[in-house]
Amino acid sequence: MKKPLLNIMSFISRFNIPICLFGLYVFLTRAMEIQNCVIKWIIGYPCPGCGMTRAVFSLIQFDFIQAFRYNPFVYLLPFLFLGIAFQHIDFVKKIISNKWLAIGIASLILIAYILRFVYIYPAPPMDFYEHNLLSYILKLFSS
Repeated sequence: MKKPLLNIMSFISRFNIPICLFGLYVFLTRAMEIQNCVIKWIIGYPCPGCGMTRAVFSLIQFDFIQAFRYNPFVYLLPFLFLGIAFQHIDFVKKIISNKWLAIGIASLILIAYILRFVYIYPAPPMDFYEHNLLSYILKLFSS
């Protein structure tokens, strides 16, 4: 049991500054009620990970259905964390390095993203952000 804990601690120690900055970023954007998705802030349209933060907060509150509505791939996060924790085990290494699994997951994410646009857009979290940076830049050049 020591090895997984050491892997998690090693991961946190290597990425403690980015993890802290990300946590601060999420806290400040939620506290100030501003757009917290960088991609959505730049281009106005949501990315495939859109709704993940709200989904995690819904999971923390044990609202599993709402978490799925925000982003169905929130349920892959525990497997990601387990993969990080047990990456020293040969069986887990094989799974993590399997390119077909990566292609399959990427395909599922792309299909779900398209379906979310077809069936959910423009309802949150798949809504358009009108005050995006790209629209301001395009207005500058069109004037």
